[in-house]
Amino acid sequence: MHRSADRTGRAGERVAWILDDVWPETASMVQTLFNPGDQLLTPGIFRGFPARYDWPVARPQHPARRATLLRHWAMRRSRNASGARRQESYLRQDRSIALRLGKFIDFRARHLVVAQSWLPWLDEAGALGGRSFDVVMSRYPLAEIHCSLDEAAEAFKSSATIGDFRAEPELVERELRLLARARRIITPHHGIAALFGDRAQLLAWHRPRAAIQARGNRVAFLGPTIARQRPDLVRAIASSLNQPLIVFGPMLEQHWDAVAIERRAYGPRSLQDVGALLHPATITHQPRLLLAAIASGITVYATPTCGLAPTDYLALETFRETWSEQRTTQAPLVTAGTAG
Repeated sequence: MHRSADRTGRAGERVAWILDDVWPETASMVQTLFNPGDQLLTPGIFRGFPARYDWPVARPQHPARRATLLRHWAMRRSRNASGARRQESYLRQDRSIALRLGKFIDFRARHLVVAQSWLPWLDEAGALGGRSFDVVMSRYPLAEIHCSLDEAAEAFKSSATIGDFRAEPELVERELRLLARARRIITPHHGIAALFGDRAQLLAWHRPRAAIQARGNRVAFLGPTIARQRPDLVRAIASSLNQPLIVFGPMLEQHWDAVAIERRAYGPRSLQDVGALLHPATITHQPRLLLAAIASGITVYATPTCGLAPTDYLALETFRETWSEQRTTQAPLVTAGTAG
């Protein structure tokens, strides 16, 4: 093994990337930083399939084909199940894939770039021992999610969904411990990056092509209607509107009593007459619809957990003042950050 390492390069020069779903932001990073001697391990059946694992490198490795099939089958079976059952199923499948991927990490790789999905399970397999590692974050830490949901639960004691799942304390603690060990935290999410200070490497969100549409004057809520999306905060605003509130997504819980609403499904022209989008969600991990709204010239009112840069949205508390002023003066909508 030592002689082989001498021929192919010194141990320390090789990085193993153990990744999950392709995001445009992380794909750009990999395309820029991936070296010829590096290794990329990811779920998948074969190169480019499923497309969600199609990373832009020449020779990715897919050693977890059976586990990938089982993961997607489990996701299909549990898609209509309760949140608790879905999350438990996802964690089981993540563990199975991570343990399989961990067996194929090149012994010469002294540094790893690890998807958050695999982090605790690679530690369980001993793959992180004696190595440095970066973590590609696709969601808030479990501990942070629990705190946010518990806070929202205070406003929705009767909700059937707000308390339907919490990860095991041991898993929460292990994730926190490993994130504290990580050399860097890599993410395009501004809220997540803010938790890690100087260790955070903030990627730029990829923005959709700017959409050209007529100025809208309607107000919409980015659903689904479920307690963790905080429809209670929007309901207080909607009572003062002179048109029905547009509500996107399914109605998983009833929160619109005495408020005029217009149900609308997502589609190519679903934002056509919308001028303001309200999004006070407890947690947002991947704000693609918010980015699309900004590109369409729509003002986004959200909370810092939405993941956008502070210049890309306005605080929900300012809605009445700023929206009234915009409608009175007919000034252009606030579309900060639509370029690029």
